[in-house]
Amino acid sequence: MLTDTAGRATWTRVLRAAAALAVAGALTAAAGGDRAGGYAQGRALAGTGGLLGFDHARTGDEYWVSLPLQTGTGDESLTLLRTRWLRVPAGLEVLRYGVVTLGQMGGYGLVVADDETLNEDGPVRVGPERPVRVPPHAAARAYVLARVRVTGPVRGDLSGYRVWYRQGAVEYRQDLAWDVEIRLGPPLGRA
Repeated sequence: MLTDTAGRATWTRVLRAAAALAVAGALTAAAGGDRAGGYAQGRALAGTGGLLGFDHARTGDEYWVSLPLQTGTGDESLTLLRTRWLRVPAGLEVLRYGVVTLGQMGGYGLVVADDETLNEDGPVRVGPERPVRVPPHAAARAYVLARVRVTGPVRGDLSGYRVWYRQGAVEYRQDLAWDVEIRLGPPLGRA
């Protein structure tokens, strides 16, 4: 039990701060909860957790890293607006995101590739990120690649990603599981 004046003043400040946090939480919930910048929580994309690994990275080199091909689960088409990694580990830097079509790549490819490897079977132009349509109950005809630079020893994985999309007149965001492990190692030999 607090009997001194200083102790009571401290206790009063703690109670006031807790009350302010409770009121802020209630107001946030009443306003629709965490909407991540005005976007409602979506559930129209199929989750595709997986792990992609590459242990031949070199400090200073840049690589294209594929994100999953998005598949719609609902009866209505949707338009992908953008995709971003949620966690980028120390040792990696995301430079930009781009889009390639299945036709350009000859299908969907899980890649961690430098420009030379990406273009082994013919030139592939990774275009700027742009809206991509996903038909109902089907996969998109294009997907996102992230351009990453290795800045030093990589401590962790690229993990989790967020997709923002529009379905009808409403814009959503959805977080999905996907991990890419990139580590420093000897370069891959060329045949």
